Amino acid sequence: MGETDLADRAFCNRCSVLVELDQGADQIPKLKEILLSSGNTRNRFLAAYCTGVAYYISEDLERADSYARRATGLAHEIGDQSLEHRSLNLVGTLAARASRFDEAEDAFRRCMEAHAGADGYQRVMAAQVEDNLGYVMLCTDRIDEGLRCCEAARAVLEEHEAEHYLYEVLQDLCYGYVLADELDMAFSCGTEALELAITYSDEQIAKNCLFLLSEIAVRRGDTFGARRYLHELTAYYPEAGVSEEIIDVFLATDLTTVVNLRG
Repeated sequence: MGETDLADRAFCNRCSVLVELDQGADQIPKLKEILLSSGNTRNRFLAAYCTGVAYYISEDLERADSYARRATGLAHEIGDQSLEHRSLNLVGTLAARASRFDEAEDAFRRCMEAHAGADGYQRVMAAQVEDNLGYVMLCTDRIDEGLRCCEAARAVLEEHEAEHYLYEVLQDLCYGYVLADELDMAFSCGTEALELAITYSDEQIAKNCLFLLSEIAVRRGDTFGARRYLHELTAYYPEAGVSEEIIDVFLATDLTTVVNLRG
């Protein structure tokens, strides 16, 4: 690589860290410049992928999807499955968030193929994808298959002590076990997921877990417990002024039909 390519590579690598810290938005113009002008395809991939993640984190999902798909095409052009995995997982996550489950499943299955034979820490990455695939199955009435995928992902993450990824899997298992009417298993997974989400300051998953734990309490006939979880939930919405009447509406609603665990 020439000096310009080396500088672009260093910039993209730095941006990949900044983006994960939600500090990448200011870097998007330079990333787009690299994407459009670089003669190095790997650098163009990194620029497209980082731009996609930056847009995803800032909730600009349409642009995130566009750049994730562009990154996937570049990874395929390079022939590097590890790069293709990264972009396909983002494509699948965006599709699942938009409830485009056929697209999400296709992306996650292709991503799993790219991870075939993974070892070491790559197994942790593969487990996240398997959990995502399991969630899609849960959302498309394949509950047993979905639970098997999520449990397999859980086993890998527990083996590698990857708590910072585990709580999303536990959230998905809680959801799946509610759908399967296995409420004790659902409660166990949900309470552990909530505890870890709070520990790692993940408000979205903490809120999801409180919704699910409330639904579990309702199905157990524990209205008091359900109200307690919903009151805990209101702390995440101080500006909304959630009333007892709104809580009553939640208590009368099957919350598994209204919660999208991917945002």
